[in-house]
Amino acid sequence: MKAAVITQPKTLRLEELEAPQAGFGQVRVRVGATGVCGTDLHLFEGHFHARLPLVPGHEIAGVIDQVGPGVEGLQEGQLVALDPVVACGQCWACRRGQRQHCLHFQALGVTQAGGFAQYVVAPAQNAYPVRGLSAAEAAFAEPLGCVAWGLLRLRPEPGSQALLFGAGPIGLLLMQALLISGASRVVVVDPVPERRALALQLGAYRALAPGEPALDLAPHGFDIVAEATGVPAVVEAMPRFAAVGGKLLVFGVAPEEARIQLSPYDLFQRDLSLIGSFSLNGTLPIALEWLESGRVQVKPLVSHRLPLEGLHQALAYKEHPGMAHSLKVLIEPNA
Repeated sequence: MKAAVITQPKTLRLEELEAPQAGFGQVRVRVGATGVCGTDLHLFEGHFHARLPLVPGHEIAGVIDQVGPGVEGLQEGQLVALDPVVACGQCWACRRGQRQHCLHFQALGVTQAGGFAQYVVAPAQNAYPVRGLSAAEAAFAEPLGCVAWGLLRLRPEPGSQALLFGAGPIGLLLMQALLISGASRVVVVDPVPERRALALQLGAYRALAPGEPALDLAPHGFDIVAEATGVPAVVEAMPRFAAVGGKLLVFGVAPEEARIQLSPYDLFQRDLSLIGSFSLNGTLPIALEWLESGRVQVKPLVSHRLPLEGLHQALAYKEHPGMAHSLKVLIEPNA
């Protein structure tokens, strides 16, 4: 099979590998679409404790073409979305219901071979049947599952006013999910005009460029201030936009070495809540419900659908001007 392999930092090669076989309790999936994520960029650059060589890609959907022994409830020909988190189920974190913090954490496309290949093998319990979606749409189940976990952490209250920094693919998923989970208005901030226009199309109350006066829209502050940028300076600025009792959601992936300054007194005196959200935690079924019901729209978020040969272009986007403001890039290894 064809596969894209990160052999060393900033080096990606297309290789011909032996197709994996489904073992006990596993299924093999013929990959229909895999989304390119910021995590893939970090792995490509050698961050996130990358264990190379690696076939990356963790936003995976495809059709089961091989069912291993001991598997029930799944069959060949089913379109499935894959939860990439492979947890042991036995450690302290797993027993607390925090499987994405498993002490023996593994993940498809992060520590194990992922979806930038024609075939991928996964535990059967990680494969979720999909109804009424294409593989391209189902590939959004994983990032939307991360959004669902973020909202379970955040717990928006009905009628909340929210301010969201970042209108990239994950930000636009988060915006839509906020609107169906309690927020009455979401104001979005992003520097790219096309992304601001798309945010309005998908339901944002207003879409502002950085520096525009957001507090004019909520003089007493926003009940929720969220960021999907990974930019430390944005996180540092968030408290000044929050209302008394406001919730701050840090959702973007900042550099590991980044540091910011926050006022402990400000958090204390204004009853602010600072909330982090990592990965997804059994929330892929929620994401599929949102996708299958049409409550969250993903077709407008797809800017590129590329063959496996186009993955380097997506990962080394700084070398390709046409990719600079791309939204979601999908790789279709069997196209």
